[in-house]
Amino acid sequence: MPTRKAYQTLEDRDNYDHVEEYGPFKCNHKNAWLGSGYYFWDSFIENAHWWGKEGAKYKNGYLICESSFELNEEECFNLLDNPDHIRTFNHIKELMKENNLYIEGETTVARIIHQIKEIIQVFHYEAIRVYGVNSVSFGSTFSHRTNFTSNRIQYLDTMPAIQICFYNKNGLNRKGFKIIYPPE
Repeated sequence: MPTRKAYQTLEDRDNYDHVEEYGPFKCNHKNAWLGSGYYFWDSFIENAHWWGKEGAKYKNGYLICESSFELNEEECFNLLDNPDHIRTFNHIKELMKENNLYIEGETTVARIIHQIKEIIQVFHYEAIRVYGVNSVSFGSTFSHRTNFTSNRIQYLDTMPAIQICFYNKNGLNRKGFKIIYPPE
């Protein structure tokens, strides 16, 4: 199984030894996109820089830590390019609509994932993988969008903001956690 790189962006608190010894760090924020877990940017370090500079806007600067993992379709709920997983997501979303548990424009991805876990009961996945469309704005210096034709909104994003959230620290055989930015 091929190994991939993943990057966690953290606020720079001048605690480098602590970060490398105890990382990665779990996000438990109530509004976390994919629920509670260890959030990383999949493959593209540029997205980790975007998050540090424009997304989270850390006032004290930021660190980027690198890990590696194995993208195993049996253990990752992959909403980027696994049609079966996308169908499951859409099916649960439709069930929620039928039961008045879904409000257009208000119900979040995290809420649907929570519902999937409730309904399936044996949600065995160690991680979830998504592409946050329009995370990086078109005008950002971190945008890598190229239009297919002029004066159209369709584009190719050659550095998509793919996030992977590990539900347990070592999910998908995640290994290593080393600060790679800033270089020291």
